[in-house]
Amino acid sequence: MVEETKETKKTNETRADQTEKGQTSFHKFLKKYSIMLSILIIFYAVAITLWLVLDQIFYLLNFMIIGTSIGLGLGLWPVLQKSKKHIARKISQVLVGSYMFIGLGFGVVYLIWGYLEPENMQLEGFWFWILTGTFAAGVIHYSIAKIFGTTLFGRGWCGWSCWTAAVLDLLPWKKSPGRKKGWGYLRYVHFALSTILVFVLVFIFNYTLSTTRGVVDFTGFYTSQGGEHLKSSLYQIHEFWWFLIGNLIYYTSSIVLAAILKDNRAFCKYVCPIAPLMKVGARASIMKIAVDTEKCIQCGACERACPMDIKILEYTDKGSRVTSAECIQCMECITVCPTSAINISYRFDIGFKEYLAVQETS
Repeated sequence: MVEETKETKKTNETRADQTEKGQTSFHKFLKKYSIMLSILIIFYAVAITLWLVLDQIFYLLNFMIIGTSIGLGLGLWPVLQKSKKHIARKISQVLVGSYMFIGLGFGVVYLIWGYLEPENMQLEGFWFWILTGTFAAGVIHYSIAKIFGTTLFGRGWCGWSCWTAAVLDLLPWKKSPGRKKGWGYLRYVHFALSTILVFVLVFIFNYTLSTTRGVVDFTGFYTSQGGEHLKSSLYQIHEFWWFLIGNLIYYTSSIVLAAILKDNRAFCKYVCPIAPLMKVGARASIMKIAVDTEKCIQCGACERACPMDIKILEYTDKGSRVTSAECIQCMECITVCPTSAINISYRFDIGFKEYLAVQETS
């Protein structure tokens, strides 16, 4: 009887140990892949919600493709060696960028249903759609990735998904020399000019979304569904040319600017018109970089690695998370930290002070 009691007690202790180990392993898994899981939950929830509300399976496929592509990169990031972690972000950028540029920009994704319908994913396309009062295409993309979504994941789009940045990050000038003082205002000028251009075309010249849109129908499916804006070729669609020419200007100017200033992300810092939209929500982002002051040795490796010139230690000294709206969540600072003092954290806070490394004027 005594032996049975001892055996039962030993068995219970073994089960308790196994349960504790299982819980510990699960907690480690959640901590390791928390960012990936957060993104997958957000994008899959959006995909299912829009599919059910709008009754269009396209939105289910669209946001599951984007979410899975980003999730793949974020899932690989924790398991890769420090010297190879940049590959995870590059995979995400290429997958999302290719889908957005070719699949949506050129309208290739719609071939699943037998037609081709390019969408201008640039700022001008967003304005053309929003002025019609239609919550579709670029409006949904901008709302989730670049306006309201920034309150959840900041400017993560810039670090993990932007098709322009995917090319810029391949350039050789990875170590930023610091920011040009005052040049950041050029982004607001670009934003204003793009916005004014669309408003002038719409309200003065009556050039509306119906003018820019076009569909090339190969199977008659689109026609049978009562589709409009039919064209005989891709080249007759204005929205295609808006998107193509806009991107050619973006890529050309960004590469030239990077070469002149020896800074891969010069376009993002000084010219990109999307940044002003994203900065508003990014300040209140739930997901931000945080530094453990007990582990931090103030070596400055994080600041030297930051492609956006954020003075991370300034925020740390003030007991704050990195509330800079310039943070693109690239996690380069986390990668290079020798004491693992930096990580992504989740909570609500907001800050308006920008601590950025600015070049000294000669």
